[in-house]
Amino acid sequence: MKALVLDESREVSLQEVPDPELVDAGDAVVRVTQTSICGSDLHLMHGALPSAPPYVLGHEYVGVVEQVGVGVHGLAAGDRVVGPAAPWCGACAMCRRGQIQLCQRGGVFGSGPTFGGLGGAMAERLRVPHADTVLSKIPDGVTDEQALLLGDVVSTGMTGVQHATAGPGGVLVVIGCGPVGLSAVHTARLFAPAEVIAVDRVASRLRVAERLGATRTVDASTEDVAGVVGELTGGRGADGVVEAVGLPATIAQAVELAGVGGRISVVGIAPRPVELPMPQMLFKNLTLWTGLGDLGHIDVLLDQVARGVLDPSPMITDRIRLDEIVGAIGRFSEPANGVVKYAVSVG
Repeated sequence: MKALVLDESREVSLQEVPDPELVDAGDAVVRVTQTSICGSDLHLMHGALPSAPPYVLGHEYVGVVEQVGVGVHGLAAGDRVVGPAAPWCGACAMCRRGQIQLCQRGGVFGSGPTFGGLGGAMAERLRVPHADTVLSKIPDGVTDEQALLLGDVVSTGMTGVQHATAGPGGVLVVIGCGPVGLSAVHTARLFAPAEVIAVDRVASRLRVAERLGATRTVDASTEDVAGVVGELTGGRGADGVVEAVGLPATIAQAVELAGVGGRISVVGIAPRPVELPMPQMLFKNLTLWTGLGDLGHIDVLLDQVARGVLDPSPMITDRIRLDEIVGAIGRFSEPANGVVKYAVSVG
């Protein structure tokens, strides 16, 4: 099969690799119909996330089940499915504690042996372990593009909102309108904030944020972000802030924008240690949460898409074929090019 391989020199190329096979009774083999490029793929390519190439990249996918192991009972060949970027078993100590993102029998697709040695989704086929637990059937009426992003960025954005909100009402600020930040903007409606303020420096991404539900956008390259938030909140500051960039400056900005008693969730991946303004956080009584996205909400998200409450497809700004993916990665790495997410057709 064709697949995008990251080699030892951290260069990518389309190559012919062996088809995946069933290994365990709980496995399924999925024929990938659509995949995408994620920011963490770039982190792996550039060495910001440690890994040991060569391996096939990619962890976002929808597809059709081709084979199931003898232990799989809820799926059959022909089922259209979406799955999480990081599968989990549901039975190990971490899963039983609710920490499925750190499953002891899991890993992350397309990230090499350092992250479990699972195959990558930028390929024509993918072996999915714990298939009954992690694969979700896509309802009729939900398109591949609507489902494609639910297994990673939408779930991660929703996790950020969960930890930044205390209940309905209030003002939520989202810093960074990349795919995770935009997903936070979009899923915020499930938690009923009064206002959702999206902050970025790229005008095209702010326009997507408006389509996804932002009630106000702030261009940080031309506007005083703190001034706008202060004006919209009567000077009290935001009730919740989702930081979806991972830079020291934007994490400090989250502390600045949060009001007394505010909640901050950091879902951006920081490339190095970050110094926190602890005195300011202390005297504001702030709550800070950070962590990996909870990918266990795919069924809920699919239901919300099927009901017309959510539609993350406006994040898909470009559509290509798998044969075009090598050149597309370079374009994706530069936000000014206007790409938010690719839908990559496979086969």
